Amino acid sequence: MKDSFLRILQTEGQKPYFRNILKKLEESEKNNIQIFPHQMDMFRPFEFFQTNETKLIILGQDPYHQINIADGLAFSTNHIKTPASLKNIFKEVKKDYPNAKFGTNSLIKWAKQGVLLLNTVLTVEEGKPNSHKDIGWEKFVEIVIQDIILENPNVLILALGGQAHKVVENALKLRNYNKDNLFKLSHPSPLGYRHSFENSNVFKKINEKLHSFNQKEIEWSL
Repeated sequence: MKDSFLRILQTEGQKPYFRNILKKLEESEKNNIQIFPHQMDMFRPFEFFQTNETKLIILGQDPYHQINIADGLAFSTNHIKTPASLKNIFKEVKKDYPNAKFGTNSLIKWAKQGVLLLNTVLTVEEGKPNSHKDIGWEKFVEIVIQDIILENPNVLILALGGQAHKVVENALKLRNYNKDNLFKLSHPSPLGYRHSFENSNVFKKINEKLHSFNQKEIEWSL
């Protein structure tokens, strides 16, 4: 983990809400409840760049709850089968960039370009979507977003789904942030896809914003 993110984790790790998260994870382990992603991948989004190097935060809901799917990065997987949400993400990228190619379902290439692939909740019980909602992760993610904005006020945020919208709104209450840099859309899952994510051209809009900041655009092909 990069040291700027590690500092956030060390500070927040001392607080009662974070101890509650750890207690919940320990209880699950004692009861032989499988938690995803693997413990080693829980904080994987924070391994690729420092807080001030974050170009874009893509905020989803919670990790994939099926075995061997979640890899620690929101929407990403090492599995050969493309999950429905990711399929819809790829579909929208292709609308903006018809020549985009996707040879893998791993989004590491995006992460290496300064994209923080984060969920509002960083863990989930096997077979129980959103089972770790409200155990404290949302508070931690709010703090992460606030710290990033402090370091990079021009960071772009793509919040996908109601839970992501709520976390971002809470984070922004304590920060002076240009809402023109915030994209709030529906979740790309089959349930939410058509509400506002479909035909949003958001991936092109993100690159247009980066271009206006004289920053390198994101190469979406994988």
